[in-house]
Amino acid sequence: MTEAIIQKTMYFAAPKDRVWAFLTKAELVATWFNRPNKDLTQGAAFDLAECDTGEVLCGGKVTEMRPTDFMAWDFTVTAMGGHTSHVEWHLADHDGGTQLTLKHSGLPQSGEALGLLRALDHGWHGYLNALYGAAALNDYKATIHTNATPDQIKTALRDELHMWWSDRVKTTDTGFTIRFNNSHVTCAYDAENPLHWHVTDAKMIIEDVADDTEWTGTSLIWTLQDTDTGTDITLHHKGLNENLECLDVCTRGWELYFESSLKAHLAGETPTPQTH
Repeated sequence: MTEAIIQKTMYFAAPKDRVWAFLTKAELVATWFNRPNKDLTQGAAFDLAECDTGEVLCGGKVTEMRPTDFMAWDFTVTAMGGHTSHVEWHLADHDGGTQLTLKHSGLPQSGEALGLLRALDHGWHGYLNALYGAAALNDYKATIHTNATPDQIKTALRDELHMWWSDRVKTTDTGFTIRFNNSHVTCAYDAENPLHWHVTDAKMIIEDVADDTEWTGTSLIWTLQDTDTGTDITLHHKGLNENLECLDVCTRGWELYFESSLKAHLAGETPTPQTH
């Protein structure tokens, strides 16, 4: 009889060290799986308890660990009646993110075990989908509401940056460069959607942030949604997430310029652009 092995591969838009943390740090494992009683380390036995009730459902021992690349467990669940199986986690860099492969072997092979095998396969499917969501990098994304029309909003985004973002801006038919003291950002309009802006060059001088080019390669995605009372404007700064040291400062910047200043400008109130 061919051994039944559960194997699943997923691709994460997150670096290996982030995915690894969600596999080994107890508080992060609990966001997608059962709650470990400790961080997972080489040679350590662990229990995994149901997050709401605290009931121990499974557990095992870390038999091998090569940080951010590989981890192996001896593993059992209550339904296996003490039978010990083997779980491997394989991580590899892939296209700027992470390829994660789970292999669960050493499972009971009797005919009566088919139901258990199916249950485990279904369970891993759900848990890995939850891991995918938990480990995802959280880009800055926010929505404001305005009574302004879509045309007025597009004008504010295309021709009135100086009125709500910074008074030093140079626009062309294909994009713009905006300056903040000695910092600057250059954006190119997407050829298919002018509300998608791609940052082609940036020099953001921020205290304690070593890389002043972090914005380069990120994108500003604007979405307008009609509502019964006006228009919702969503800004998704794609790439502004935990990977960038400037996340906190830049998030506060968007809270000022987008969530407050642009909203005030569209309402006919006093905006607060950077002035020089």
